[in-house]
Amino acid sequence: MHNEDTETRITELETQLAHMDSVVSDLSDMIKSQWDRIDLLERQNKLMSADIKRMIDFLRTAPEDDAPPPHY
Repeated sequence: MHNEDTETRITELETQLAHMDSVVSDLSDMIKSQWDRIDLLERQNKLMSADIKRMIDFLRTAPEDDAPPPHY
């Protein structure tokens, strides 16, 4: 009887361990996906910040600072 209880407990522990291993793997995949997304968003943010800075710099220039078109 004691042997059956031990085997049952070991089987339950193995089942729980397999489930936890699956959960850890799923979480790891999710974290990897989120980091990839964060990296993409950071790159896009840097590009947009550079674009905004260029637009602000352009808007701050006085019209007389602009070179006349070549046909003048």
